[in-house]
Amino acid sequence: MPRIPTFTAKEEMTTDVGGQISNIQISPTQTVAGALLPAAKQTQAYFLKKRDNEEKLEAKKTLLELKTESDKLVLSQKNNPNEQESINNWKTKFDGISQNRISSIKNPRIKKLVQDGLDLENLESIYNLKTNSFKAFEDESVKTYNNEVTMLSAKYKTTNNPVLKAKYKDELYRLAEGFNNTHELGDFDKKERRRKIDATLLLSDADFTIGLGFDNAAEQIAKIDSSQNGATFLNDEDFGNGIYNSYAQKINDLTVKGDPNADYELAEDLLDQLETFKRYNGSEVLSGDRKTKFSSLKQRVLTEKISHDKLVKDIAMGEEFEEYSKGQKSILESKFYNALDSSFNKTKNKALAEEAGFEYDERVSLYLQSNPDASLFERQQYAKQLSFDLMDKYAEVSIEQITAFNLQENKFNVTREADSIIKARQMYLKNPEEKNILKTLARLNGYVDEKGNPQVNKFYNDYIKILNQRKEG
Repeated sequence: MPRIPTFTAKEEMTTDVGGQISNIQISPTQTVAGALLPAAKQTQAYFLKKRDNEEKLEAKKTLLELKTESDKLVLSQKNNPNEQESINNWKTKFDGISQNRISSIKNPRIKKLVQDGLDLENLESIYNLKTNSFKAFEDESVKTYNNEVTMLSAKYKTTNNPVLKAKYKDELYRLAEGFNNTHELGDFDKKERRRKIDATLLLSDADFTIGLGFDNAAEQIAKIDSSQNGATFLNDEDFGNGIYNSYAQKINDLTVKGDPNADYELAEDLLDQLETFKRYNGSEVLSGDRKTKFSSLKQRVLTEKISHDKLVKDIAMGEEFEEYSKGQKSILESKFYNALDSSFNKTKNKALAEEAGFEYDERVSLYLQSNPDASLFERQQYAKQLSFDLMDKYAEVSIEQITAFNLQENKFNVTREADSIIKARQMYLKNPEEKNILKTLARLNGYVDEKGNPQVNKFYNDYIKILNQRKEG
């Protein structure tokens, strides 16, 4: 048999790969999957950034809503001078609003952003509350101070008791010092407030003295001014303005044209005082613009005095005539109607009385408009004659004969038969001195001569034509 060749191994068995060693290496990033790694990381970073921005935007929107609510509450406390109270009021209401809103947020990251942002916003709100409260305190303090000064000054002005005047003045000083200390305004402010008080009270004394209307008002004011050495705290210009304004106000109050309580004579006396008024140091009140204003004031008063006197007289005369005229109208109406007399209280009687009274008012009104300068006596005479004439006009006339009276369109409002007018004229021609309806109608319709006597014939000629036209119509 053929023999199989054998050999003996000279080396031990090993796991090493036989053959030559290669220097060639392959990078894992050069594969398709490896190449996608950077892009994947970039995509992941983008989405994270997008999420963060969206959440920040959502948080900002929520914060803006809450800030709007907070600002409303801050504004509601704007005029609250109590700082702690305003903060507590804001906190009580806003805490509930903010907590309800935050609890509705599901995203924990957004919730954290809102809570952190709200802490900063709340600091700003509290700062604004404190600022507003301080300003409100200042405003309220100033308002209260001014009101108290006004009240005490008014009390000072309206009393002539020297003890009370001294008391009110001391109270004003204490009030000014307390205000100064509260707001820490310093010594200059304290001195200025006292100076203003002294100036105000000096002018108040002057105004009170002028208001009394005494002849020696100017001398009395000069004594008060000099005793206080007023020029040291009230300069001449301000003193002059104060004195002029007080005199002008008093004069204007006294010179209301047509007012029965007006006193133009006293106003003239005050004008004389003001015209020569000098301060104790020789400074004249009427200088500069005040001198020009005084000239206009004096001219107005002197001019108005004449028309005022006439107006007052006219008003008094008008009131007296009105009473007289009412009496004449009452007499006229009672001629036709009396509620207590069964023979004069029928409907037709009342209608006649009302028509006569209406015509009376119309004619009196026209007379007064046409004769504004008529004396009281002339007015009374007209009213009396008118009452008599209307009694004649409406006597023995039935209500069916009457139409609505009108001075422009229907002066002949009583329908009369031509025959009765012709008969009345015949009676007149027979005896012109006797009472006759034609005389009455002539007077009522303006047919009178220069002396006021009725022009019967002229009236008759015109009136008979009217009656005939009515008959033909």
